[in-house]
Amino acid sequence: MTGFTRPPERCEGGLSDVWLVSAADVVECGYDPAAEVFRTVTLRAGAAFVRYEFAEDTGRYRQYVSGRGPAACVVHELSFVLRRADSRCAAALDALLGASGAGFVALAGTAAGSLFVAGWSPGFGGECPLRLVSAEFDTQTGYDEDSGATLVLRSADADFSKPFAGPSPGRDE
Repeated sequence: MTGFTRPPERCEGGLSDVWLVSAADVVECGYDPAAEVFRTVTLRAGAAFVRYEFAEDTGRYRQYVSGRGPAACVVHELSFVLRRADSRCAAALDALLGASGAGFVALAGTAAGSLFVAGWSPGFGGECPLRLVSAEFDTQTGYDEDSGATLVLRSADADFSKPFAGPSPGRDE
């Protein structure tokens, strides 16, 4: 058993960045069990992570235990709001729906600067893809910069997500 102490670095909450790729495009996620971190994400030729910019303070990643004992699983839930209900937002939703059959692997960055992988499980030795469970497109009645599409992606796994220590799209390029 291990306890928890707060690390000395900044500990702001929320997500700052989200990149998604179809789980079908992921060849391998290089996991280092000794360090308990992902070091690489290898994609098939021509595939790339796609960045989803979301309205400020709307990015959220939750993990919670569902069930008890040996049958318990960890539910992973990624949600965010695409700004502005316009044609670009509709096109992004359409692309997500088209790719949702295979599910998604996500790289997510927190406001404190850390990165983690969601949708790939070291416990299963493979994908545990996030699936689009809800997409609500709302134009609202008045002008509101945060009106748009609320997306929720979810998966079930045997373990909590793990940090990513490799280069991330957009940050380390």
